[in-house]
Amino acid sequence: MSFNITMRFEGLEETYREIQKLSTEAELKELNKKIVKKAGEIAQEEAKGQIKKKAYSENPMKSGRKGSRTGQHAADNVPKKAATQSGNYGEVIGWEVSDTSPFFYMKFHEWGTSGNPPMHKEKKFMLEAARVTYPQLKQIAEEEYEKVLKEKLGG
Repeated sequence: MSFNITMRFEGLEETYREIQKLSTEAELKELNKKIVKKAGEIAQEEAKGQIKKKAYSENPMKSGRKGSRTGQHAADNVPKKAATQSGNYGEVIGWEVSDTSPFFYMKFHEWGTSGNPPMHKEKKFMLEAARVTYPQLKQIAEEEYEKVLKEKLGG
């Protein structure tokens, strides 16, 4: 499973409106990109930690299907993909449904297969990583927005 880092926060609307008044659209997009990049790093590290807690094999050469073993752990290969859609920067952390990388099987843990249902909520490592990362993302946004407001207002 993958999760998207998006910019929508409760309680920051007023601060964001002030920044919109004081900044150009390009400055605002660059600020949001900076916030998402910082949060993406945290999210990727959190996902790695969740996988190591819940789906980690001591010897990767003994787990998985013969012929598909890479000798590496999926936890050390959590993908992070950046994209700009409609002018807004975002990042996707984790494996997408269409993933065919050597660690594609990790998506089955979250989404299941035609023969096996997805894992229970408490065993989903990407869902837990997203839940833990969100408050940190909000804190990063608050700090960055406050810093920009102080700069713009001369404080």
